[in-house]
Order: sequence, then C-alpha cells, then structure tokens
Amino acid sequence: MNTDYGYRRDGVKTRGHGHEDADADAGSERWLISYADLITTLMVFFLTLYVLQLAKTREAEIKSFETHVIQDRAASAKGGIADAVANARELARKNLLSQLEMMRDRKQITVKEGVQGVEIGIDARILFNSGDARLLPQSFDVLDEIATALCKQAESNILVEGHTDSVPISNARYASNWELSSARAGAVVRLLVDRGVGPRRLAAVGRADNFPLVVGDDPASRSMNRRVTILVHY
Repeated sequence: MNTDYGYRRDGVKTRGHGHEDADADAGSERWLISYADLITTLMVFFLTLYVLQLAKTREAEIKSFETHVIQDRAASAKGGIADAVANARELARKNLLSQLEMMRDRKQITVKEGVQGVEIGIDARILFNSGDARLLPQSFDVLDEIATALCKQAESNILVEGHTDSVPISNARYASNWELSSARAGAVVRLLVDRGVGPRRLAAVGRADNFPLVVGDDPASRSMNRRVTILVHY
C-alpha cells in the first residue's frame, strides 16, 4: 500500500507528489555539480595555458638577453682588438720616425707624414749616376740605415717609387724615363730585400716625371724632382 502523500496549498494531503519533488531536487543538484566541475576544468585548462605562455615568454626573454650579452661581448672584443691594432701601428710609426730623425737631421733624407703613412725621400744624386739605375757605393750606408728601420715595421707594406725630371732620356740601357724610374725603384727594392726586409711587403713602381716635387725646368728644380721615395703604409 502506497503511503506517500502530498499536500495541496490548502493543507489537504494528496498522494504521489512527494517522491517526484525529491527526484527533481536531486537532478538539479547533480546538474549544478556537473556545471561546477566543467567551470573548474576550464579554469585549470586556461590557467595551464597561461602558465605555459609565461614560460615560453620567459624563455624567449632569456634567449634574447643571452644573445645581446654575446653580441655585446663580441663587439667589445672586436673593439678591443681594433684598439690594440691601432695602438700597435701608432707605436710602430713613432718608432720609425724616431729612427729616421738622425738621418733627416743630417740632410740625407726627407720625411713626411700623411694619411697613408710615412714617406721617406732620397735624393737621386746620393743613389745613382745621371741616367743610370745602378746603386752607387756611397748609397749603401743610407739604404742600410733605412733598411734597419724598416725591418722593425713587420706589419707595414712598403711602396718604393722612382721619380725623374721632365728631360727626356734615351740611351742604350733605358729608352724613356719610365724605364729609368722603374729600374731605380727596383734596384732599391732589391737592396732592401738583401738587407732583410720581407719581399712580400715590398712593391716597386716607376713614376717618371708625373709627380714632380716642384714645378720648373731650371737645374735646381730638376735636381729636386730626381728622387726615390719609400712610402711606409699604416
């Protein structure tokens, strides 16, 4: 016999409705629990994604920082090497000028400083007879002293230039001032190599009368233009 009763609004018992209300309440509670579990799961999921994104961002920041540190160190090292090279070249230049000072004071050579380096000028009369490219015996002392100074300039390239005056030359040995100036530059280079200057550092070129020291056709001007120059590059 079913003894379940319900109550109407007027207080009179009714049969069969109490069990249905209990089932409805239980279903509602189960739905609320499932919804709460879903929200919790979604929160955990998004929190996990957020933590992973933070970790990736942090990793990227660390890599970027490490890259900047490496680049800064490389730039610093490169700058330090460049400074060391520049300092070494400046010291070598000062040492060369110091060694050439006595020769310049004796009027055996001229010395000029320029953007490219140090230029040593030698009067051709000290080195050669007129119209010839064979070194005179009295030239050896001057060239030996220059060679001694150049041997200490191990990192510098050296260009030897022969210069003549504007008077055309034509003899059995040299057909023009080009040949004469080139032969004179080559003769000086050969002696420097014999005295220990590295051949790979040396080059010789004839300039003929294309780069006069002074302008003029008088004997004094022509004499000044006949010369050999040694350019030490830094």
